[in-house]
Amino acid sequence: MTHPTDISPLTRTVSRLDRAAAGEVDPGLVPSHFPSIDRAIGGGFRRGDLVVMGGDDSAGASALALAIALRITPRALLLTGEMPAERAYERALAMGAKVPLESLRLGVVTDVERARLGAAAVMLRDRAPVIDTLTTGAISAVADALQGTPDAPLVVVDPLECLLARDAGRDEALGYAVLSLKRLALERNVVVLLTAHLPQLDQSRLDRRPRLTDFGLGGAIGTHADLVLGLYREELYEADLGVSGAAELRVLKHRDGATGYIDLYFDRRYCRFEDVLEE
Repeated sequence: MTHPTDISPLTRTVSRLDRAAAGEVDPGLVPSHFPSIDRAIGGGFRRGDLVVMGGDDSAGASALALAIALRITPRALLLTGEMPAERAYERALAMGAKVPLESLRLGVVTDVERARLGAAAVMLRDRAPVIDTLTTGAISAVADALQGTPDAPLVVVDPLECLLARDAGRDEALGYAVLSLKRLALERNVVVLLTAHLPQLDQSRLDRRPRLTDFGLGGAIGTHADLVLGLYREELYEADLGVSGAAELRVLKHRDGATGYIDLYFDRRYCRFEDVLEE
């Protein structure tokens, strides 16, 4: 009997292309279910890839990563170094129900909002990612969490800096963490979506759209990541130009395709990203 492991990589590749031509879903793809994003990156993220997404402070990279995790099936795994899991679920509930986070925390909601919260809670029970908090700066903690959720096609690490185990040699340590996450993606055949700050972003330059060099770390992200995304919201800098909600996701590096821009919409009332192609 022939087993899948006995088939050559070339044969598997040709078979995958044949299935795609026949309209079958490629099991190697993990769609984000944001239509504009998936169209720009060839149908979705690819298993084994490291995807890095970064933006200026308050641009919303963590919120977009959570929004993607909420749309992924089977359930994604989200590891945060910034808050307890309960707060992350609280944000997910506010995003899903379109209820201001402050109102949710204070319990000051209308009857209509309460009904939406109930519907969102039901949806989250069925589709919410597994969320855990990273309290140790070690790649082994990511591997262990993934071991506990073996069916997760995507793992979000938010942010890269939560993997910093020491202060000395910061860039070298974070650069090695990037490489280790790429290796983990290949080893476990999953997509790793990593958020990162932009330490080299020059706040004095006229155009503050993220560039690949803004990620710093000696170029580690540009070297090891398969897909690098830069998030930009013009209202952070030009609030009086009527650009409220406009968000731009730029494909800065795409190992398997072209670079370019993706238009999104950000509703800051709910910290919610939406696709302009969606109703």
